[in-house]
Amino acid sequence: MTAVITDIDQVLTTTRAVRRRMDFTRPVQRTVVEECLRLAQQAPMGSNLEDWRIVAVDDPELKRQLGRLYTEVWHQTVEGPLATGEAATTTRLSPDVRPDQVSKDRQERVLRAVKHLVDHLEEVPVLVVLCSTKPIPERPVGGAASGYYGSIFPFAWSFQLALRSRGLGSVMATALAHKARRVQEVLALPEDWRPVTLLPVAYTQGLDFRPAARAELSEVAFWNGATEPAGTA
Repeated sequence: MTAVITDIDQVLTTTRAVRRRMDFTRPVQRTVVEECLRLAQQAPMGSNLEDWRIVAVDDPELKRQLGRLYTEVWHQTVEGPLATGEAATTTRLSPDVRPDQVSKDRQERVLRAVKHLVDHLEEVPVLVVLCSTKPIPERPVGGAASGYYGSIFPFAWSFQLALRSRGLGSVMATALAHKARRVQEVLALPEDWRPVTLLPVAYTQGLDFRPAARAELSEVAFWNGATEPAGTA
């Protein structure tokens, strides 16, 4: 399939998390998904081992079951904790704790978009489940954790970039990993195929995505330590 966006800088700066602008009515051919997956296989990988396993789902009943699990995750990790004022979730997700009105409005839009995807996940043409066969790291940071996540997420991002260049959108729905065991059961996966993230895939409604608002480079990047801000060269 010929790419519709060929400028690499445009692809890198306009590949957004797409939820509300997914076109649920336009079919996505398996050949397109597989082409993007082949490109993603060129992503860097830990220990030079392809420990990723990919399961693309277009069966309506399987999508329905995955959608039900995703709804459970939403209620258990977002809607419920926010309603009760659970501290960690409120600090992380609530618009009310954002420092200014612009940030509050942006977070409200994000939550509405996530809920939109929750409500319509089974309508997404293709759901791609990315799994890892690496041993689960004992610690969440350092050691084996770097290699565990350092292979699957470069693959995921490369896949998303390939999709964007072809007029499709996606979002990294990592929350489904809360139900990893049940995802394995729904898809009848081997024991060592451990779901890490879900990527819903659909054509986008329009291609006019723009670069997102981000902090100044000098606020987040530095030279030779933490005292010399980048962005002055």
